[in-house]
Amino acid sequence: MKLYKYIPEQFVDGFVNKGHILFRNLTYFRQYEDNRRGDLLEGFHRDNPDNDITLSCPNTGRVLAKGDFSFLNSINTDLIFVFCLSRLHKEELYEEFESNICVEITDGEEFERRARLAVMRYISLHRCGLLSGNVMYYQHTAPAGFNIKEPKNLAFAKGAHYEHQQEFRLVFGTTKRAFELKQQVVINQRYDFFDEARKGQSKEKLLKVGSLNDIAKVHRI
Repeated sequence: MKLYKYIPEQFVDGFVNKGHILFRNLTYFRQYEDNRRGDLLEGFHRDNPDNDITLSCPNTGRVLAKGDFSFLNSINTDLIFVFCLSRLHKEELYEEFESNICVEITDGEEFERRARLAVMRYISLHRCGLLSGNVMYYQHTAPAGFNIKEPKNLAFAKGAHYEHQQEFRLVFGTTKRAFELKQQVVINQRYDFFDEARKGQSKEKLLKVGSLNDIAKVHRI
């Protein structure tokens, strides 16, 4: 498995020669204002059908409300940290990520192994340790192809308009509350995703895994 990290040139030495892997929490990306890398719905799955939704009491069938609602499943984005790569080496992604450098990880499995060992040093690490996998893309108006009520899946969920990036992630949570599921029904016209994201706290954690020279190749455009 080959993986690709598009990165500003000033960070290449730290990443390749020293093995500095900078994880940022999902809140950071929710607050990032450039929508090529930022996403207000990081850590969320939003089910927003094209038609109005009817809410009714399951016991009596009595209609409680009808209107333009969204169903939200989410996790605590302050407590989930990710390192993002791509499975593609494409010229368009250099431009999208505003970088003239792409570091090719020639052995993705070995890269994961080293990161997994490094993350185990955190005292407050969630018991599931380091998770890894492809990002799962979905349409807000259609059923998702994954279990939206499994909290760990939400760390890998993104809207379909990001699918061209073919993202691969390393993920870990801090404290036992990291992957607690939160479910909401919200009125679309009253719920402000931007304002909600601003309530979080952006954080980062630096993992040090040692030189990656044996499994890394630097490309310049």
